Amino acid sequence: MSGLYKYQIFFIASLGFFGVYIQSAFAYIDPGTGSMVVQVLIGAFVGLGIAIKVYWYKLKEKFMRKKE
Repeated sequence: MSGLYKYQIFFIASLGFFGVYIQSAFAYIDPGTGSMVVQVLIGAFVGLGIAIKVYWYKLKEKFMRKKE
């Protein structure tokens, strides 16, 4: 067995062991966290839309060049 393989088996076994014995956290997500998640999602969609628009215009310009 190689050294890397032994570490992989140890890592997977330790994840399985600790995954079984996790206790309840009794935690909650406050409203500020929820609104922050919404803002991040909106920002990601707006950024993606702007990136698509910029590259669409570049691609369109490449294929629709005017003959001089």
